[in-house]
Amino acid sequence: MNLDKDKILDLLSNTTFLESFNNIVQMLQIDNATNFSNNVLRCSDLTYKGIKIHKNFISNSYYARFRKNGRQHFVSAKTKKQCYERLKDKYIKIEEQLKYNNSSVTFIDWFYKWLDLYKINKVKKTTIEDYQKSLKYIPNYFKEFKLVLISIEDVLNVLNSIEKSRTRQKVYELMSMMFDKAEKHDIITKNIMLRIDKPKHEKINSQPLTIEQQMVFIDACNNVLHGDYFLVCLYQGLRKGEALALTREDIDFKNKTLSINKSINKNNKFDTTKNKQSVRIMPLFDKTIQILLKYKNLLNEKRIFNFSPKIQRKALSKINEKLTFHIKTKDLRSTFITRCQENNIPEFVIQSWVGHKIGSKVTSSVYTKHNSEIDFKYINILNSII
Repeated sequence: MNLDKDKILDLLSNTTFLESFNNIVQMLQIDNATNFSNNVLRCSDLTYKGIKIHKNFISNSYYARFRKNGRQHFVSAKTKKQCYERLKDKYIKIEEQLKYNNSSVTFIDWFYKWLDLYKINKVKKTTIEDYQKSLKYIPNYFKEFKLVLISIEDVLNVLNSIEKSRTRQKVYELMSMMFDKAEKHDIITKNIMLRIDKPKHEKINSQPLTIEQQMVFIDACNNVLHGDYFLVCLYQGLRKGEALALTREDIDFKNKTLSINKSINKNNKFDTTKNKQSVRIMPLFDKTIQILLKYKNLLNEKRIFNFSPKIQRKALSKINEKLTFHIKTKDLRSTFITRCQENNIPEFVIQSWVGHKIGSKVTSSVYTKHNSEIDFKYINILNSII
């Protein structure tokens, strides 16, 4: 049996359900009420673009809400059919307006809008500076391109013009994040970055020192300005920013522990650590204690190694001049880890010391149960080898 949906919806919206049900049954002379109610339910399931229309039982009206371009929109009407028509009209008008507005958005316009929406006050200041640095490698002509007109070929031309592989990769990563959000805001219809392969960059891994090289390095540090800093990096397995950020209050000589809870960034300012697991309390090893006792009378808030990353790099250059091999600061952390591994210190203990994520749930659960006697066992091993 064919039902007049408009009449049914009008009846449902203007009377109680029981009254409308009886009226429609009489109107259509339906004997089988069950079949009729199923038809009513099917014809009332109106949606547009996947957006559902809901009944407001308090006001006896209908409404729909949806998000478009990061904003929420709302329509309502007395009947479900009217609500559907209003929803459709509003959705189409918003789409047309977006197409008109977004057709003129340039790459550089969206870069600053994207920063403001997704990055400012949400990531580190140094991360923002990295994005701005990557932007400098993008040609000015490309920055003025309208986002909707940028092609795969345009992006590839920019990437291929960048000489250094890591810089090329960073520019790709920046564009990928920008285009992903541009698609979500309906500025572009498709994220073309998904069809472009990420540029390859061969990362140079740190090289741990041999025991012989380690002895030569220690001797060189004892005869150069700021050598103590590099020895602490070696003896504790610290990242360079973690060691630069150390203050007197981080050192507990009585309990022989060292608190790692902050870092120094490239602007020589205090910053957060690399990640959550980097915040830790680790053993203070004997060799480190001998060095840090020199700084025992410092004020709590004063940095132990109060110099900038630039001075740190210059000091390392002086050390390298005394060596027959070349060393980077991160090699000292690798050396610490290697010495631990060579002496069969369990991986989960090493990870807790250097601030790495515990490798598995099983390992994590074991580590939470190990007692201080086990820790002392491995501390004594490390004190004897470094």
